[in-house]
Amino acid sequence: MLDLGIVFPALAKYCPLITSSPGASVPQAVFLLLEQEEALYGGAVGGGKSVALLMAALRHVDRPGYAALILRRNFPQLTQPGMLIPLSKHWLANTDAHWSERDMEWRFPSGAVIKFGHVQDENAVYNYQGGAYQMVGFDELTQFTPTMYEYIAFSRARRDLSMADIPIQIRSTANPGGIGHTWVMKKFIEPGESGVVFVPAKIADNPGIDVDDYTKRLMHLSTTRRAQLLDGDWGVFEGAAFPDFAEEIHCVPAFDPPPDWTRFESLDFGIANPTAVLAWAADYDGNLIVFDSYYSPPNTLISQHAEAIRTKRERWWPKTDKGWYAQSVVCYADHDLWSNARGIVRLGAPASILDEFREHDLEGFIRAHKGRKEGRARLLELIKPIEERRFPAWHPRAGELGAPHLFVVGVRCPELIEQLRTAPTNEQPIGDKTGPGEIVDPQWETRYGHAAAALRYGAMSWQAASEELEDEPSDPRAAALQRIEKAEALEDEEAGLSLN
Repeated sequence: MLDLGIVFPALAKYCPLITSSPGASVPQAVFLLLEQEEALYGGAVGGGKSVALLMAALRHVDRPGYAALILRRNFPQLTQPGMLIPLSKHWLANTDAHWSERDMEWRFPSGAVIKFGHVQDENAVYNYQGGAYQMVGFDELTQFTPTMYEYIAFSRARRDLSMADIPIQIRSTANPGGIGHTWVMKKFIEPGESGVVFVPAKIADNPGIDVDDYTKRLMHLSTTRRAQLLDGDWGVFEGAAFPDFAEEIHCVPAFDPPPDWTRFESLDFGIANPTAVLAWAADYDGNLIVFDSYYSPPNTLISQHAEAIRTKRERWWPKTDKGWYAQSVVCYADHDLWSNARGIVRLGAPASILDEFREHDLEGFIRAHKGRKEGRARLLELIKPIEERRFPAWHPRAGELGAPHLFVVGVRCPELIEQLRTAPTNEQPIGDKTGPGEIVDPQWETRYGHAAAALRYGAMSWQAASEELEDEPSDPRAAALQRIEKAEALEDEEAGLSLN
């Protein structure tokens, strides 16, 4: 194996693994020797991620002016046993490096610095404004948002001419899962952006862990979860909101449901975020099929939504020989439709987003049931394969046992498929009534999960007594005030669930 202590003399002095046996693993060595600017190391738990990141930061601490920044999402994650700061103290406490508890950094005789920090929220990125680092490291990148990564990685990483031979490097580690699972997977894993590298690591690649003991502990987990944690499978990850979802079971080829099947829609509305509409059908055997979808980019106008959805409805809803829809259009919709449409006023009263849709000849909206905990529980039941249940005749596995109740036409609903695969649960308690792992992470859903949210609305609402609007006062201003008060109450409820 290549002697990293020769390539990077600072490692020979400050990293005890370099002078011990077995030293760095092969994946860790690959990670340290990469020339690309952006690289991700990780996959399975226990793969030596923190070790690899600290080694990457130490490579050039013998050079005057060198600076490295290592980040976690919050401060306790830096200081827990086995994490980066305790690990750095284990390695450096008896060397000529000096630790500053106040500044959370190591200073070396050369004047080089390794600084530790955290990014609690989006505004915390500005805590590093003005800094200049030749190496920026993100530990557990899937806990960061893409905007956090982009701002710090590309605005804080720079060098002066005296260090022209030291490459700027953005180095990250991650396990599958977390709020950033989707964007990290797209950027580094499948298939990965041009110029970025993913170095997979497994538990056996960590020279500092008792592999046999740790593997025995993982044997107490389910087969799927054990394989994920041991092998780093990005398709099934710890904290997945819908672990039973599998494309080979739940996805069916494109088809249009028979005209006599019950149909309905569900909608999650966004202005700065995407808008998602799902088209559903229910057969006579208790199966639900999401057979098509509409998914818009952010900042799409209501008039554009309306035109696109009207076009979709021409295919979604069967017609009579007189040209009327054979069934009454029903769309279980996000409560935001009943809120004020960006300050628009008509007849002296605030106009709602629903009013805007109606102006563009789009009707049929009913307030959806939106309970997060109940909604996820309902979806888990629909997605769960049932041992004694046969697949329907329109499924590729027709007649076989092990069918769920929910199916999706995958080619028409790619966003929904991706979000069912990658949705995480909440890692922290939310309020007094929601424990960890009980709901789809609200922050993830707001950023990435609009089709998944629409799926929850539909699953919760289609057979339940919907929260239709109560009789409104005849006076339009009083009616508008009533709508605003209801919308504000609902927003307060949602805001309480969004706090971490």
